[in-house]
Amino acid sequence: MKTIAFYIREPIKINQGFMYNQIIMLDQYRPIVIGPYPNCENVQYQFEHYYNLNEIQDLGAFFKEQNVVAIHAHQGKHSIDILPAAIEYDIPLVVHFRGRDSSTQTFKRFRKNVLRYQNLVKHGAACFSVCHFLADELKKLGFKEEKIHVLYGGLDLDLYPFVQRSLPNEGEIRILSVARLVEKKGFLTLLKAFQRIHQEYPRTTLHIIGTGEDEEKLRIFIDENQLNERVFLRGSMDSNQISNELRESHLFCLASETGEDGDVEGIPNALKEAMASGLPVISTFHGGIPELIEHKKTGYLVPEKDDLKLAQGLKYFLSHPRVWKRYTRSARQVIDENFDLNKQIIEQQRLYSLIEKNNDIN
Repeated sequence: MKTIAFYIREPIKINQGFMYNQIIMLDQYRPIVIGPYPNCENVQYQFEHYYNLNEIQDLGAFFKEQNVVAIHAHQGKHSIDILPAAIEYDIPLVVHFRGRDSSTQTFKRFRKNVLRYQNLVKHGAACFSVCHFLADELKKLGFKEEKIHVLYGGLDLDLYPFVQRSLPNEGEIRILSVARLVEKKGFLTLLKAFQRIHQEYPRTTLHIIGTGEDEEKLRIFIDENQLNERVFLRGSMDSNQISNELRESHLFCLASETGEDGDVEGIPNALKEAMASGLPVISTFHGGIPELIEHKKTGYLVPEKDDLKLAQGLKYFLSHPRVWKRYTRSARQVIDENFDLNKQIIEQQRLYSLIEKNNDIN
């Protein structure tokens, strides 16, 4: 069987299960993983066929023995490491772009990425972007349109069963957000929006799942604004734990925004998971999110970095519980049609086949 060699520069993190699925679920190709570290460091996600590049004596012979027809680098910035080997051994290199690694949103970020990818633009076989927004960013960086393919990230829908929600008559109204605690996830904006609504809706609470560099900043805001009894930083969780938290919640909000360094979202998996699970979602007109959520049809979108408008989005669902059923069923239909993991794996393998043919022609 033909082999796809996935290059990952570092072990897959707890929040990167989507990358793991895109590797292990292939059935038309044999997946192997290569990287510059021992397999024992893959604590969260173990690979049956992992090869430490530092232990391979003859890389060209290795690729031939494994029948490698393409190398797939799972992040743009990491692709630069493996590009020389792909060129030397004439193996098509496929590169996956998911966010700031393809951003042009600030001049500094644009310049950095243009310089970083000069050789990749010339020698890369194909780019996978997780949304059309990032595909357009790649064009601005000089990648040829015919080499760019949009491959939506898929969900294991068995893990996120749809449950119809309703606004509880009494007790806690739980608002959930799941993301790394970093600038582009907009958590300070979300906290300010929650501060605006919780007096009017005293039963609301905000639960935030994730860890990151902004955690201390968020804790200070929560303390200074006396929100400790209403806002809870829950730390890191795996997919099964997040699925359970989604079932216990009533609304989902992610306030994504462009970072000062040009960092951007593609389509956040957390929003897909919430929509699949039946939660009404509130988010922003940012990155690829409008490709996932249609405003006032499958969710509620507001301008980024606008806590007043975000509060209005939260209040919309809190004051219009009758619309929940219509919104959430339409949202689940979008997930079923465009973000089913099984469908996306089929598309991923179709793209490999296309890249193979193009390489044979060239």
